[in-house]
Amino acid sequence: MPPPPPYSGADKASMGQRFTPESLAARLPWAFLAFLAQSIGLLLIFVAGLIAVTGAVIPANCYNSLTTCNTGTAVNLAYGIMVTRLLLVLGLFGLAAGAGLHLQFRPELRAGATPEETRVYLSRRRGEFVLLVLTLVFVFLIIWWSVASPTAIP
Repeated sequence: MPPPPPYSGADKASMGQRFTPESLAARLPWAFLAFLAQSIGLLLIFVAGLIAVTGAVIPANCYNSLTTCNTGTAVNLAYGIMVTRLLLVLGLFGLAAGAGLHLQFRPELRAGATPEETRVYLSRRRGEFVLLVLTLVFVFLIIWWSVASPTAIP
């Protein structure tokens, strides 16, 4: 069996072109993956809100008499807050991942596009960028809230 021919410059260029964003966008369903990531992220944020409202609140019997509240109540509150933070961070990650996928793999605006198409294209790009930045800011705020000492939080 003869040895394989050496790579030519054209082969190297075609290998480099395989992994360009345009080539990947043509082969993989990035729009669906971005939609799925954002949908799961929103669902996780909703579940975190439900846990915060139901699990991380002081029970009603504690308002009548403090003697009915014990250390188990404080532990339940702490676990509810911890689970809420975890689900919020995971949900925000899903939103950020979906926004990043939309930004990275959105097809280019075609030449000769109408002003309306250009406006819609640019507003979608700006919206995804703002969503990405806001989710990252919220994640950093949650991390700060989680690691800060209780006296540092107003």
